[in-house]
Amino acid sequence: MKYIFLIIVAIILPSKGLLADSFDTHFNLVLPLTYNQLHLQFPDNKLTDISTLDISMISKRKSPMFWPQRIPFAAGISTKQNNLFYYKFEPLGFSQLIDIPIADPPIYDVSITEDGAIFSITSNNFYIHHYDFKSETISEQSKTSVQSPIKCVSNHLFKVGLLFSNSIELYRYRNDKLSLLKSITSKVNSALSDYICLNMAINSKGYILVICETDLLFFSPHGILLTSTPNTNSYQFADFTSYGDFILGSSKNTTLAKYTFTGTLLFTTSYLKPSNLLSDIIIYQPYGNLCLFSTDSGAYYTMKTSLTVDHTSYTPSDTNLSIDSKFKITFPSIVSISIIDAENNIVFLEKEKKFIAGNHEFSWVNLDPNIQKKSINFTAKGLYSNSNTIKISVPLTQSL
Repeated sequence: MKYIFLIIVAIILPSKGLLADSFDTHFNLVLPLTYNQLHLQFPDNKLTDISTLDISMISKRKSPMFWPQRIPFAAGISTKQNNLFYYKFEPLGFSQLIDIPIADPPIYDVSITEDGAIFSITSNNFYIHHYDFKSETISEQSKTSVQSPIKCVSNHLFKVGLLFSNSIELYRYRNDKLSLLKSITSKVNSALSDYICLNMAINSKGYILVICETDLLFFSPHGILLTSTPNTNSYQFADFTSYGDFILGSSKNTTLAKYTFTGTLLFTTSYLKPSNLLSDIIIYQPYGNLCLFSTDSGAYYTMKTSLTVDHTSYTPSDTNLSIDSKFKITFPSIVSISIIDAENNIVFLEKEKKFIAGNHEFSWVNLDPNIQKKSINFTAKGLYSNSNTIKISVPLTQSL
């Protein structure tokens, strides 16, 4: 289940003041989520059995005057997949969850864009609705016949994907028009023919993740298969971060994983809340925050950076010295790397440099041979979400 207003409350309130618990090195608990809390915030629409939801920051071009920029637009599916609804912010009084009539439920999935487009699928139709933020009205733009789609996803900008059992259809959506991206679709489908597909995600850069029963397939924005890795933890759900990395979850175990958009594994971990197995995950990209949902409860988390130094060494010569290092960060961070010279002064090899999540290798040459060779110091501060700071001092060893 998913809890729109509580997600929005968590976004608005200062996260650092709400941190209640940390379940590992990658996430901090902000608050638990329950249906009772949801019904208190939406007394006129007591939704039940919310099966899926999509949220997106509103485009600055479309954002209404009295709709705060931090509060997202949202649409979801409820009441045993029979109702499609959207979230409407009200500056005075209670905000609203408003139904969108769909003639042929059940409704299997929904996704949105920052401009107010709402995409949804049933077993036979692909619907596009549009919410006009200025007039506060919703309209049906199109209804296209499709056969047994599994998922409907967007990157919240202009790419939309329909997933079928062993194929996709990738579209560009601009100026209220939907255009099939034939070349990209064909390239992706050539890799999917032997797989059973479960889910997919498209990040803001256009990179595509397709979750299959046996493998995780990572594609470039042009449809080129970059990486294939076994789906050993039976992942079924995925969403993407602001920098395009993917976080995956499963209804069969408590494992979460984070991958770069090219398919490099950053970490796997086990969550503590919710106590039941997942029914879906959602990320509010601008703030790097994660929602985990089960059938009757949920939890809202901020993300933390972590730093692992895999290798550091120095190579001396008669006139200078060089240092090599290899490290991994799991969240976009500002990183400083320093050593101590012979007079106990700090010498920065890298100072407040931005790094994306992933593995990084650096070499520094022509250094003063008289520096202290005991250790090298790393500091990483997350760029957003929890914005925690990690400091590590690692012994330097002489290379052979």
